[in-house]
Parts: sequence; C-alpha cells; structure tokens
Amino acid sequence: SVTVAAVDEHWQPVAGSERTFACDTLLIAVGLDPVDEFYKKAVQFGMKAFAAGDADEVAEASAAMFSGKIRGLEIARALGRDVGEVPPDWLHTAEILKSKPGAITHETVPSQGAIFPVLHCSQEIPCNPCTSVCDQGAIYIDDTDIRKVPDYIALQLGKECIGCEKCVTICPGLAITLVDMRKEEGFAQVTIPYEFDKGSIEKGDVVTVTDTTGAILGNVEVLRVRAGKATDRTVLVKVRAPGEVATRIAGIQIQEKFASDPLDQYVERLTDDMIVCRCERVSLEEIKNVIRQGVRDMNEIKALTRAGMGSCGGKTCSSLVKRAFRELGIPMSEVTENVQRPLFVEVPMGTLAGEE
Repeated sequence: SVTVAAVDEHWQPVAGSERTFACDTLLIAVGLDPVDEFYKKAVQFGMKAFAAGDADEVAEASAAMFSGKIRGLEIARALGRDVGEVPPDWLHTAEILKSKPGAITHETVPSQGAIFPVLHCSQEIPCNPCTSVCDQGAIYIDDTDIRKVPDYIALQLGKECIGCEKCVTICPGLAITLVDMRKEEGFAQVTIPYEFDKGSIEKGDVVTVTDTTGAILGNVEVLRVRAGKATDRTVLVKVRAPGEVATRIAGIQIQEKFASDPLDQYVERLTDDMIVCRCERVSLEEIKNVIRQGVRDMNEIKALTRAGMGSCGGKTCSSLVKRAFRELGIPMSEVTENVQRPLFVEVPMGTLAGEE
C-alpha cells in the first residue's frame, strides 16, 4: 500500500489528511534534483563549462534536448567556430519548453462535419505534435507559444477531416479521440487511444467508456483494434457509441472504480526499514540512529554508515538523509552538508612518466 497526506509549511504530514491506497507499484516523477555536480566543480576550478539538460534545469525531456542544441552552438562558438549567434527565437522556445503547466480551460467539441477529432486537451502545456501530423493542417496552436491548447479549424479552412487517425495516435497525453457519425443514424464510431496490452481488448468485446473526469458514460461494443507500425505502442480501439455521448468519450475503464478507492484506515509505517542508500544498502533507521546520537555532519554520517560511498556519489541518498534530519525536527541550519567529490579526469600512467 501507499499512504499520501497533505503537508504543512514544515513539510510535516497534516494529521487527519492521510489516505492509504492498495497498490503494488508506485511511480514518483516529481522532486528531482539537478545533476550538476561536475558543472559546479568545473566552474569552481575556473574552467569554462557548459550545462544542458538536467545539469542546467530539471524540466521535460524536449526542454533538455533543446537546451543541448543551444549549448552545442555555444560550445562551437567557444571553440572558435563561425556558427553565428544563438537565435533569439531558440532562447524563447527553450523558456516555453521548460515552463510549468498553465491555465486549465473547458474542452471544446467541434460542431462541424460528420467526422472530426475531439481535442480533450484542456491545460496549457508546451506540446504541439498534433498540429504537424494533420495532413489537412486543421489543428492549430499559436506558433509563438505552443503552450496554448489546440483548436480544430477545418471549417475556417474550408476543409474536412479525412479520418486518418494520425492525431489520435501521436498525442502523448492520449487526449484526442476521433468521432465518425457517417455510418449509422443515432450512433457514432469513436476511435480511442489505448496503451495497455493489445491482447486485452478484442473485436466484439464490450468495454466501459469514460469522460475526462473518469465518469462512466456506458458500455459499448468494440468494432476494431489496430496497432500501426509507427504508433509507439499506442493501440487504436474503435467502438460503437450512442451519438449523445460520443464526443464526451475520452478513455476506456481498465479496472473497477473500487480498486482506486482509499482503504478504511490509513497504514502508518511502524519501522524505518526503507533503504536510503541503495549503493551500500543503508536504511533510514541506521541514519536516524546516528542523528539521535548527536551527529549533525553528513560527512560523519557517511563515515559511520557508508551512506553516500557508493558509485553514484550520493546523488540519491543525500536528499533522503536531509529528510531524516527534518523528520527528527533538526533544522537544516545545524546540518553540515556533504563535501562533493572533486573534479577529476582519468590520466594515463604514461603521462605521469613524461611520455607523449
């Protein structure tokens, strides 16, 4: 199980806010630390250094790749290559790509044509693959700021959707469905992106469909299950649905709702058996024991417990050791942080012997 809770200004759980959920896997994709130790040491040693990706700023993958493009140009200039200045629009794009999600809007349903995509994307994020993949050019996002939500503009262009399903496939957020009302009066065929095992749904099955909030819209028949060569494991499931709910369909229910309901009582951890230092297999309990003995220097904790002596150089456990201090009520102003490893470069023995 996993227990979640609200925290106060001191990052302590708020009593009464705890909720425990049964689960077998927990994925946490927040709270990442920059991997910038070598960059900082290089600057400290007076070396001209450049940082990109997570060494520059923790952000989304495309932001990391684009910052690498900018740094590559800067490095080429530093080496004396005539590559010109970094274009201002590159810097603008980099800022957009690493920006946080923006305003949440109400999704809009196109009232045009008998076949059209429904763009369930309702939050401003830096994302625009749907605009480039549409052969009709009928999905629009402001070129100057790709954080804007997409619009379907086929009517304004005098065009219509050809039903290629490319936009459904390419959306990384699985936020686009395709509604086709041409086949049967009162019903629509809705194509839904699906990223579970293809074999778990087959033609003829009856599945439960939901809207963007997870509300159940009904049970519908599966007409087709298709996975293309370039779909990156995104399966397209076509279902037959009543026309009045077709445009609201956003997904397929995989598990019963009760599976994600919180347990009646929250599970409180009784022992600090979690591993803090994975390299040296040091538990949180071992760390807390030396802190209780009065140790306030993370270097001393490293010497006493071996936490941080592994091959990762303390990248994972350092933040968890600080968490142990906070849990025990020790202000960080009293804590001496780890001394970072020095900058080093492998030197062949022949160099030390004066050989060229």
